[in-house]
Amino acid sequence: MDITCRKCGAKLTITNTATPIVKCTNCGYPNPVMAGAQPSRPAQIPPAVSPVAPAMPSQAPPRQAMGKASGPSELGWLVVHDENAEQQTHPLRIGRQVIGRKSVSRPCDIMIETEDPFMGRNHCILEVKPSRSGGYEFFLSDVKMTNGTPEQMSTNGTYVNAQPAALRPKDMVYLKDGDTIQMGKTKVVIKTLISAASAQDASRIVQDTDYSPTVIIR
Repeated sequence: MDITCRKCGAKLTITNTATPIVKCTNCGYPNPVMAGAQPSRPAQIPPAVSPVAPAMPSQAPPRQAMGKASGPSELGWLVVHDENAEQQTHPLRIGRQVIGRKSVSRPCDIMIETEDPFMGRNHCILEVKPSRSGGYEFFLSDVKMTNGTPEQMSTNGTYVNAQPAALRPKDMVYLKDGDTIQMGKTKVVIKTLISAASAQDASRIVQDTDYSPTVIIR
């Protein structure tokens, strides 16, 4: 007579049915033996279940590389507004920018297209710096260093708002929105984000204003 272990399902052969208990030779489980009884059905062994790994917290999507907060690339504009030159608009960015007459042999950062022979090819410097209030400040100077000595960069001078005196090498002027700079005989107006949102805005605003008086160069 054969029976099946109720615990592990191993097949057990019974030679003496008078024995009430048969110990499984595989797992040691004591199986009861009933004379004349039908062999017990094999125990249903649940399928092996792989251990479940602990749930991992959902992975956040990769963060984009974080850098400095990006601000506007154009912080202001120089708009040529002169009776004898075509209107042009040049962007201002943070840092030091040399302004002058357009030249292939001696290029500068902001090159103004003009036939003005009194404007130097490297005439003056406009510097844009972040301010403590969170905005930007604009400074104008007409200076170059020669063997450690400050000298005037331009030959014919740089004037602000038609003031009769040109900038000296030691001068650094704080510019405001709407100020006019005269280089040689050519005048340009500075516009900032205070009053203009784009180069087109700056150009349109300046175009609708009167020309500033021209300082006579002697």
